[in-house]
Amino acid sequence: APISANRASIRKWLIGCGVLFGVVLVLCIGVLVWAFTPPKIEIPPRQLPPNNAYDEYRAMAEEMKQRLDADTRFKQIEDAVAAGQPLSAADRAYYLQRMEPYLRRYERLVQRPSVVSAERSADTPFPELAGMRRIARAEAYLMREELRRKRYRAAIARADRLSRLAEQARNGGPLIHYLVGTAIHAIALQPIREELPRIQDRAALEALLKLARDYEKRRIPLWKCMQEEYYFGLSVHRDIAEGRTDYGKVASNDAQTGKKTRASSVLVGRLMVKTALPEYHRLMQRTVEELKLPFGERPQRTAEDIERETRHPLNQILLPVFAQASDKEASEVATMRLVGCTAAIRLHKQRTGKYPASLEALQLGEMSIDPFSGKPFVYKTDPRFGFLLYSVSQNRTDDGGQSPYGGAPESRGDLSPVSVRVPNYMKGVRRNQLPLVAPVWLR
Repeated sequence: APISANRASIRKWLIGCGVLFGVVLVLCIGVLVWAFTPPKIEIPPRQLPPNNAYDEYRAMAEEMKQRLDADTRFKQIEDAVAAGQPLSAADRAYYLQRMEPYLRRYERLVQRPSVVSAERSADTPFPELAGMRRIARAEAYLMREELRRKRYRAAIARADRLSRLAEQARNGGPLIHYLVGTAIHAIALQPIREELPRIQDRAALEALLKLARDYEKRRIPLWKCMQEEYYFGLSVHRDIAEGRTDYGKVASNDAQTGKKTRASSVLVGRLMVKTALPEYHRLMQRTVEELKLPFGERPQRTAEDIERETRHPLNQILLPVFAQASDKEASEVATMRLVGCTAAIRLHKQRTGKYPASLEALQLGEMSIDPFSGKPFVYKTDPRFGFLLYSVSQNRTDDGGQSPYGGAPESRGDLSPVSVRVPNYMKGVRRNQLPLVAPVWLR
């Protein structure tokens, strides 16, 4: 009897071991199948319009790079233009002679539909973005000349073309395209903001108001570019998982290192992608949804907040730096609206002989709303000085209309429709040590 009991116990133990081994084997096979099977990553294709201008922008940028970057004299003149330095008559003529063919081509291209058609890949260059900024600097140079001659409508027409170019740069593009669009808008508005205290011509004011209204209609919101950034990142995840992009190369940001170590085998890359995707989906989808909210309802997340949430090493590499992006969008919208509101106030004064009692009286709709506060811009009138208009800007605090030199929004001061240049005696002073500009009253 004891022997039979022992045999039964051994048999049960063997059966249990067999079952356990089978479970472990199934689990191991499951893990291997999971590891070797590429993740399913679905990315919607872009809808490209017929006669897409974007491809021509890319071709034009490549041509500009080839012909202009090798021209030492042109590069020196272009650097002087970017720094706001005066040009001699000979240098001016040479600069415009070299840029004229591209300015003519871009004038035609801004009238056509344009959607970013560049491949979604970590290795894709964007020469068109540098070319677009080059065009913007040339247009701004010509704008300043026309503003000095009081040819306001011609200057504003150039600003309108640049505004269209900025939105073409963004349409269908990821975050970098949005930021280049922001830079182009700033380049276009800077000469106008510097001249704004002197623009009283009725037709010019009407053109400025139209520029601001058209911008409200055609601007590409940040969330759309962040959605494309999401797809762009997914495509990089997919390329790593499928072995088209080397994980070690991405992780080290060094193609040579990636080739030497081969730490980025397809299996390692696939495992990294599969474990990274849930976090990537969650963070990017949340960001897109938050950017769809009105400005005042968006959570204020710092770069440190996002860094703490991003735990997977692959996402730490691929997630874009977007903590400041919402404020950049709000700053651009606020600046354009301030310029439009200034034009509307002056037009009202010319029609009625007095300033409007409030911005609401102008019936501008959203254009009178400060994105940073969700309320109308701060607006004051004084019979001695005229009117004062400003946004509470990035610190969301009313600083009485004091604003930074240069007109760019900062973490201190307000945002004025007028941009005041740094005086010569202050040049060389660090930006954070410059005093704020006194409130700029306009008439």
